[in-house]
Amino acid sequence: MKKTILTLSVAAAALSSALAFADYPEKNIEFIVPWNAGGGADNVVRALQNPVEEALGTNIVVRNISGGGGAVGFSTAVAAKTDGYVMTIPTNATFTLEGLGNVGFSYTDFEYIARVLVEPYVLAVNSQKGWGSLEELVNDLKENDRPLMVGASGVGSSTHIMAVALAEELGVHFEVVPYDSGANAVTAAMGGHIDAVVLNPSEVVSAIDSGRLNAVVTTGDERSGALPDSPTMLEEGYDFSISQWRGIAAPKGISQEVEDRWVEAIQAAVEDPEFQRAAEMMGSDIMPLYGDELDAFVENTAQLMIEEAEKLAQ
Repeated sequence: MKKTILTLSVAAAALSSALAFADYPEKNIEFIVPWNAGGGADNVVRALQNPVEEALGTNIVVRNISGGGGAVGFSTAVAAKTDGYVMTIPTNATFTLEGLGNVGFSYTDFEYIARVLVEPYVLAVNSQKGWGSLEELVNDLKENDRPLMVGASGVGSSTHIMAVALAEELGVHFEVVPYDSGANAVTAAMGGHIDAVVLNPSEVVSAIDSGRLNAVVTTGDERSGALPDSPTMLEEGYDFSISQWRGIAAPKGISQEVEDRWVEAIQAAVEDPEFQRAAEMMGSDIMPLYGDELDAFVENTAQLMIEEAEKLAQ
């Protein structure tokens, strides 16, 4: 009799838990973007917002928490409750910040739910500087023995790391100027306060389309759909190919039920025509990953980006 009662109690508890998560979400979900509004990560979250809200049946409240190249926002997300009501957008910066050794969290403190988009990095210069190609830029820097003033989105951000890595590969010197967001770096470059930016197409495509900036090279395996006239580093003869990614993550410890609901929501969102158009305009490729494939991608990318960041920290 006692065994029967115990079995029924366990079953009741399991049913109660299942029913609780079946009601998820019961309130608004906060989505932390660790950079200012208008940057690449923010643009992706805004594009996902409507289709995800429709799939989950609740509101997504975007909260921009900038500072420290993303460290402040990520730290806030890590410290949140693991009930599924706080999410964030992981990128390469999630790894590079750890490699620099100046943050109080690890990339392993997050539960990675999905990879959504992949996009290359782009070196875009102020059009008034007169550099029409990567070759012209490199030759000018070497002949005049001068640095290139390059904007990036935060100290230790993935764009900061990429700017340093690009300069090393090209055999020139970049003086990297960090900004709180890619949008601010683009504004500085257009105004002539710096020479160039290393960012993602989603952050610079409008400035390039307007003629204010010129994309001299990208870092993907193939040309960016948003910047079809800009060659890749591979095309320019350099063995160099690294891309950015944007995804969905939560503080470590969320339930499997909550994770499953988010996977379903993202699967629906990436099929949404409006989101697909937004991704195309941003120059991002929709390349979703989930589960074991996502875990393997995170581990491989983390090791690569942490190693690059550790070089900068030395």
